[in-house]
Amino acid sequence: MLLVFVHLLAASTALGAIVATDLRLLSRLAQDRVRIAPPNDFVARIVIVALLVLYVSGGVIVWQGTSERADYLANPKLTAKVLLVVLLSINAFVLHRFTFPRLARGRSVARWHLSDWFVVAVPVAVSNFLWLFLAFLGVARPWNYAMPLGRILLIAAILYAVTQAAVFAILSVAGSTVDPNGRSRTALARRWLASLGNLGTRKDLHQRAR
Repeated sequence: MLLVFVHLLAASTALGAIVATDLRLLSRLAQDRVRIAPPNDFVARIVIVALLVLYVSGGVIVWQGTSERADYLANPKLTAKVLLVVLLSINAFVLHRFTFPRLARGRSVARWHLSDWFVVAVPVAVSNFLWLFLAFLGVARPWNYAMPLGRILLIAAILYAVTQAAVFAILSVAGSTVDPNGRSRTALARRWLASLGNLGTRKDLHQRAR
């Protein structure tokens, strides 16, 4: 029981840090020239430590499970989790090796090149999707030994496609050159997304830019 709690706590901590980072991005969409900074070192360390705790606690949970029932590893949901965790680990390397250094250049989204879009948008979408979907798999007990592996991965692929489309859409709005105080649909979308990032708090544009 304690081990499962530690596992859940690590996942919740990482998800909280990731959601806070996403909200910070959204809150900046009302600025004139949106720049996306990489997560600060503290947030990055939180996610890395949480991932390490998940590795250790998850490994022990699997070891305990195999000692209690012989068919523990025959669970398709567990296989899907292992595959997706491997993908999450690879994506974490890509984020720290390529995405965050690219963001550190400070180029506004409107000036991004095509390579910037793929180096940033794809790993970010993969990270957000995987953390949320893996957290869901952790509580999806009715799927144990019941949901086929192929169906789980198909659901994962569909949800990833939706997440990727949403990330591209948000970044497209962020990269638009419209007046953020204007009345166009894009300007209204930027202000609405910014209000979500600020949890509904409306602030003056000049205060946002500071």
